[in-house]
Order: sequence, then structure tokens, then C-alpha cells
Amino acid sequence: MRKKVWILVLVAGSLAILLALAENQTDFLRTNANEMPENDSESKKKNITYYTKYYQTKKSIYDSYTHKDSETIFLGDSLTDYYEWGEALSDHEVLNRGIAGDTTTGVLNRIDEVVKAKPDRVYLLIGINDMIAGQPINKIETNYKQILDILKTRSPNTKVYVQSLFPVNTALTGHPLNNATIRDLNKRLEDLSNLYDYQYIDIYPELVEFGQLNKDFTFDGLHLNGEGYRIWTRKILSTYNTNGAAEK
Repeated sequence: MRKKVWILVLVAGSLAILLALAENQTDFLRTNANEMPENDSESKKKNITYYTKYYQTKKSIYDSYTHKDSETIFLGDSLTDYYEWGEALSDHEVLNRGIAGDTTTGVLNRIDEVVKAKPDRVYLLIGINDMIAGQPINKIETNYKQILDILKTRSPNTKVYVQSLFPVNTALTGHPLNNATIRDLNKRLEDLSNLYDYQYIDIYPELVEFGQLNKDFTFDGLHLNGEGYRIWTRKILSTYNTNGAAEK
């Protein structure tokens, strides 16, 4: 009898642990989705703790920076974060404002630092983490519109380049991402670019092969390798005025 009781106790304990893990996973997804209350700036300030420590650290570093004239800012998530844009473009006035894991809501939360800088140019690429977290495309589009509204209103002389989301390789990512949905969002981003009179940079066709992110440009099906970044850099250079060395 005692043995059965102990077994029941162990089973109950195991279920409690599994429930706790499930709750943590839900919190993780909620964190990545950045589901902050709408139109509530105070709640957004409080809910910054939902972000990762990496996000908080990078944001605090960016906020502490003293800007110069004629800067170019690359704004986005890990795809931007992982690259050495200043070196690639041979330009010391290029700032990398990528944060791995960031979303459109995360960009909205930290866009003050960007618009206060009044940069010459902003290259924007954001949204894939929203999709990974299950955010509806309509919500992503709404957030994009808010980002572009802020840039247009508060930094009207900044040239903004809206970059298409990249294709993914579904066999490699392990994420429930769909390239058809990505293309749908890209079309909306192109329409928003036209609406705000910003330039749209369509990088998707440069990276796709047989409907998937070319496996020669990635290791994990989502992020780019060195060859993938070379393709991206070449596309950026077609819009970029710099005295640095261009792609050979």
C-alpha cells in the first residue's frame, strides 16, 4: 500500500514538473511574440522585462551612445546583428542596431534612439521572429506601419530602405515557417514602402532556389552564412553611396 502511495506521489510530482515546463515554454513564446497591451506606453515600459537579458543589455548600450552626423543605421534582428556592416561597407559611420530575437514590437520599443539620431539612412529588416512566435501577418503589418509612421514624422529627412524578409529552408529550420506566407508579408511591405515613399529592397529572389533559402547560403535554414551575407551586401551596395570598396 505504501509503495502505491509513493508511486502516486512520484507521478503527481512528475506531472507538476511537466506543467511548470509547459508554463515556461508558454512564457517563452509570449516573450518572443512581445504581446504587449495595445496603446499603453506605461505598460510597454513595465513589460520591457518580458524581453531577454540580451535585448535589455543591447538596448541600454544603444541608448548610451552619442550620435554623430551622417550616420547609417541597420535596424533589425539577428540577421542584422550577426554581421559586421561597417567593415562590409568600409564605412565607420555605419551603426549596427540589430538585436538577436527582436521583433517589430521590440523595434517600436527602442525606436526613440534611432529617430533621435536623425540618421542619413536606415535599412530596416524585421519580422521573421514575429512569424516564428505565431503573430498574425495583419499585426506585423500594423507594427511596420507604426515604425514607418514614426520614422517619417520624427526623422523626415532620413532615407529609409525597407528590406524584404528572406526565404527560409524549411527542411533545415525546425520552425513552422512558410515561404508563401513570407512572400505575402513581403508584398505588404512593398506596398507600405510605396505608401511612405521609401525604397523597397527585394532581397528574397537573390537568396531563393527551388522555392527555399538556397542551402549554399545557410547552415540552419534561417540565418545566412558568409556567402549569404556577400549576396546581401552586394544588394545593399546597389543603393549605398560610400567611398569604401564595392563588391568585386
